[in-house]
Amino acid sequence: MIRSTVRTRYLVLIALSCLVGMYLLAPWPGPQAVIHVFIVLGIAPELRKPLHCALLAAIGGWILEIAFRTYTGMGGTALGNMICALLLWYSLSIGPPEKPFAYYLQLALAAMLHIALVYLFVNIASGPHMLGYEWQWTLVLFPFWGSVAWRFYKPPHMRR
Repeated sequence: MIRSTVRTRYLVLIALSCLVGMYLLAPWPGPQAVIHVFIVLGIAPELRKPLHCALLAAIGGWILEIAFRTYTGMGGTALGNMICALLLWYSLSIGPPEKPFAYYLQLALAAMLHIALVYLFVNIASGPHMLGYEWQWTLVLFPFWGSVAWRFYKPPHMRR
């Protein structure tokens, strides 16, 4: 079997287990948000095809809206996820970073853009709501999920 096919299947298996974990962590919105952002910005851009990237990001948004019962389920999270995941996918495809610091910088900017876009689209879809502390969990635990995402991302010179 081709190495990239095995790697893609491995990423899909990790993404599915994270999606199940995100649904099971519904009573704890902080850790749930970290897993959500890891799926959208850590795993989705690594699938190498924009349709797969957008699909995984949208699924992550819909599962969050279903599990996180304070949202109305109108798709604001899924739309913000797709836009951020595709922007990060495009950014990584046109200028792939070769060092972890450049990757962490791109990932941190994408995480901040993700927070702003999801909040904006959820406000547009369902009206004003309380922001909560999920965005703080995402930024505080960035060194953890960012380093895990770096292990999944293979710079062009490290790919085989």
